[in-house]
Amino acid sequence: MLARFFVALPFSLTLPEGQQYPVYEYEDAGYVVRVFPPRRSDRPTPPSDDSDEILVDGVPAGRADALWIDFQKESFDRSKESMEKRLCDPPLEVLGRAVNSLIVRLRHVVQAPTVRALDFRDFGRVTWRIRYLNDDETELEPDEKLVRGRGVLNWSFGWNAVTKQVWEDIHKLPFDYKPPPWDELLLDAQSDLPRVGPAVVLAATALEVFIAHVLDGLAERSAVPAALWEWINNRGDYLREPSVEEQYDELLMVLTGHSLKAESKLWELFMNLKRARNTFVHRGIAEIGKTEVSPETASKLVAAASEIIAKVREWLPEELHWPVFKHTVRIEVRKKLG
Repeated sequence: MLARFFVALPFSLTLPEGQQYPVYEYEDAGYVVRVFPPRRSDRPTPPSDDSDEILVDGVPAGRADALWIDFQKESFDRSKESMEKRLCDPPLEVLGRAVNSLIVRLRHVVQAPTVRALDFRDFGRVTWRIRYLNDDETELEPDEKLVRGRGVLNWSFGWNAVTKQVWEDIHKLPFDYKPPPWDELLLDAQSDLPRVGPAVVLAATALEVFIAHVLDGLAERSAVPAALWEWINNRGDYLREPSVEEQYDELLMVLTGHSLKAESKLWELFMNLKRARNTFVHRGIAEIGKTEVSPETASKLVAAASEIIAKVREWLPEELHWPVFKHTVRIEVRKKLG
């Protein structure tokens, strides 16, 4: 029996037309796996892909945005009960290995930064479908107790509401306004989610940039001699200079009378973000303790970075404040049913 698997890609590939691509086969977890060349899905074509003609090495080419992989074994669990329990045959981990093995190798071979592995940890992150077929690729006979296919349709969308108040706030800022560098880093961290590693690195970097900027501003307005402050922070050896933890604890206490360490919840999140960042930078996997950081946890850590910055801002003198805008907007989406 065959389980014919199609998965939509969040990026497109360009394949020269008329070339014969071999089908590659291997075994995994008791399944015979056959990987076919990428193909065009039935999704609408984005305007950016609607070119009159694409050539690769002078040969007309087309876009592909889906992978086709066949899994074969004697039989599959097609019961409706397994469907209700959100179980799948082949399991999600087997589907994920088949897809991401190809994507990871493709990314490396062509050095394509936009080609990224897909998240198969639950049913809602990837758009895919399976058709169960006979070995000769004919349709299975209908059976009330069995399914002949499975699938998930996943999409994401968002709106950036521009109300009159938002429009007016935009123009309260000068034409040549430059946002604080940590603000840009935090927005980039949010946009990188659910990619865990880059998101936690950017969020941790935002906190480092923020506290260095804030402490320098505070020191200029304090009784600390400039030469002493320079000596404290620039010793020619980073191991002898204040750590980020010391900046948010002792140095912040000296200059504001407040320490982030006194905010136990924020301090714990701060340390977890630091651990996740360090393990990703040094080992390529973001971990807290021995647990790999999930996209959900990474989202909480990125949000915590914003909370930490907001809390420290409360302790700063007015002249060191930067513009902050808060808007409450309710968006409703309605669809007419025919």
